[in-house]
Amino acid sequence: MQDLPFHPAGTPSLLAFVAVVGLVVACGVGAAVFVRAPALRRPAALRAGTIAGVWLALTAALPAAGLVGIAPPTMAAFLLLCLGSALALGLSAEGGRWARGVPLAALVGFQAFRLPLELVLHAWAEEGTVPVHMTWSGQNLDVVTGLVSVVAAVWLWRWPGHGVAWAANLVGLALLANVVRVALLSAPLPLPWSFGADPPLLLALHAPYAWIVSVCVGGALAGHVITTRRLLGSGAEAAGPPPTTGTT
Repeated sequence: MQDLPFHPAGTPSLLAFVAVVGLVVACGVGAAVFVRAPALRRPAALRAGTIAGVWLALTAALPAAGLVGIAPPTMAAFLLLCLGSALALGLSAEGGRWARGVPLAALVGFQAFRLPLELVLHAWAEEGTVPVHMTWSGQNLDVVTGLVSVVAAVWLWRWPGHGVAWAANLVGLALLANVVRVALLSAPLPLPWSFGADPPLLLALHAPYAWIVSVCVGGALAGHVITTRRLLGSGAEAAGPPPTTGTT
């Protein structure tokens, strides 16, 4: 199963995917800069940009080097690395700073990146890169998250309130869990109720496609955790007072 053929995406859809990845990374770096005092923003941008660059390089190099395979534990380890790192970011002190300092409308609106990502996945299904199960024509309804996030962000910008934010956040979390379910059942893994998808889902085994896990799915998860912390009112306590010294 390690040698299953993979049909690369066309250049336009691949460039669109890289643009979505860049948007997610830019939002993270922007959040790290936004929540700090003006004097600290340049070092914060440098540090966040460096961390993001290392993460992108690492999660592309692992599959490119053939270190992420279909059979466990290599693929499972890669998924755990990506999702575990996203969860750690969301629960970290830095995540707390974002929960406290980033406007709620922006936290909710961040998930709108999932709308263009779903358009990319739809194009990839037509090109034979992913199975149709991974699109709204199959069982992946994450396009709804993108649409809901846009509407909710506009609403929250005009009429702040936790009710709409909770609704958007919970919809996004539920559909993210569904994405993970569909992805696992679409991959050529010995799982019960596997779809036996044709073509099988092999994105995690190839660079730069693996960024869909390490950046897009991971970014969505971290965003939901941070938004939940904000809605529960724990962001300020976790983050502590705003920095006023030369530390970052």
